[in-house]
Amino acid sequence: MLALALCLTSAELLLAQPSQTFIDTIDVQVVEVDVVVTDRKDRPITGLKREDFELYVDGRPAEIANFYESEVLAEPPRATGRNETPTAGTAAATGYTNDPAPLTIVLYMDDANLFPPYRTRLLKRLEKTAESWRSLNARFMFARFVNRLEVVVPPTPDLDAILDAATQRMKGQARAIQNQRSRQVVIQEMRRGGCQNIGYLLGLAAMHANEQATRAAIAADGLADLTSTLAGVPGKKAIVYVSDGLPQQPGLSVFAYIAEELCPNAPGITSEVHSAAQQYDETNRFQRISAHANANRVTLYMLDAAGIRAGLNQSMAFDGRPPSFSNDRLHWTNVQGGLHQLASETGGKALLNTNDMADLFEDVVEQLASSYSLGFVPDERRPGEVRRLKVELAQDASSGRRVEYRRSYRDKAPDERLAEQMMSVAYLGNSSNPLGVSVALGTTTAQEKKVHRLPVRIVVPEEAILLRPGPGEPSGELRLLLLAMEEMRGGRTPVRQMTVNVGGSSDVAASGGAYSFDVAVSLPENDYQVVVGVRDETTGITSLLREAVSVPQ
Repeated sequence: MLALALCLTSAELLLAQPSQTFIDTIDVQVVEVDVVVTDRKDRPITGLKREDFELYVDGRPAEIANFYESEVLAEPPRATGRNETPTAGTAAATGYTNDPAPLTIVLYMDDANLFPPYRTRLLKRLEKTAESWRSLNARFMFARFVNRLEVVVPPTPDLDAILDAATQRMKGQARAIQNQRSRQVVIQEMRRGGCQNIGYLLGLAAMHANEQATRAAIAADGLADLTSTLAGVPGKKAIVYVSDGLPQQPGLSVFAYIAEELCPNAPGITSEVHSAAQQYDETNRFQRISAHANANRVTLYMLDAAGIRAGLNQSMAFDGRPPSFSNDRLHWTNVQGGLHQLASETGGKALLNTNDMADLFEDVVEQLASSYSLGFVPDERRPGEVRRLKVELAQDASSGRRVEYRRSYRDKAPDERLAEQMMSVAYLGNSSNPLGVSVALGTTTAQEKKVHRLPVRIVVPEEAILLRPGPGEPSGELRLLLLAMEEMRGGRTPVRQMTVNVGGSSDVAASGGAYSFDVAVSLPENDYQVVVGVRDETTGITSLLREAVSVPQ
């Protein structure tokens, strides 16, 4: 993270303190729950009505305030091929009520945890596999993660752009190769030591579990960043996440190997191993990621790139007697557990134990092309708290049908929503400026070794701000926000903010028909995207703008 100092040149502005007086009264958030209904043969059911659904929040019935059936097929599915764009808008003729916001599908490669041969095998088939996506009236995006989130291709209707970017050969990642072989290495080391020192064996297992837990945390952080970035993208979003799995209980198969195969006769070994293994569990982390995705209307489709796995018991490279098939199966189930949990809790699907990823891509089309949106207004605000959702079909519509939907959501505080919108603009450049704000970046001045002060001037038209009547002259509140993201390594500052009073006899009066603010940010030498936000606290209208800058200039 970069250090950022935010200062205002006026002493009066420095005295202004953040205020949230109006935020909670104007932010009425409608939570959208996307639902897919299928029959016994897993075919989507269309034509259902609002009265066919029942929605529960934390076990209590919730009124369905908004309802529509979404149909995003641009035309009947067919093989179109490269450079053929399906005709948008034909879905409107089918009689469905269209989603007022677009659909965005993200192909996300977790290259930090993706074994290079698996990646190569998948990418050779990607163009043919993604052919079904051409039938969708959607935008597509390609992102990858190594040491940071990298948005390679921002949202675009051009599917070929993401296919070309994805199929570019990336160098193999040492971390991914190490992850692939770590279980084999630690089991071989255990076999060399035998059962002479149980403490040493548990230490090796704990070391392996810690490595796997770190891997899961890194992957979760990347997925959370991508989900936050998509918060500023309207409509339904789907992430097709490609990795080698996410262990739900890191190191589980190695702990089990000690108790069941290496030292089964050691006194008290089962309880000792069980107690040690219980310290490593990523279930709660994945639940938080699921709730975060649900809050941002993101469905997760998870692809285990390993496909049909060959266990260590089939590996000719294993030195000595390998673990049993049941231990291999425990390992597979565990590393796929996180994928299954994330998909299930966001209403998506996980493709496991197959080398043909076409099934998952077609599932994306079927589910997203024909779904229902159930919108409700929460009965009370609980920022940060995960709340459970349940969707059922009314009795006369439920026979032989299955319902897939988001299992939870997390009510985000206004500050969190603003921060996510800032991230979205930083990564995707999806600026919006309803307030007509202008931003000017000044010339940098050196502060210390390789750190420079960048002045930023923010100008807000007076006519764009709603002033409230009061005892004196009308006045209002503006919230100023600032974030800088380093282009090369992706490091970013925290979102810094300040609320100031404007108009009348308040802190800042208009001059020449506008309110002006001078902000300074201290940054190390590099290239940046600087995101500036201005929010009218009375109306909730927010402008977000992105400017590129090289430091020093």
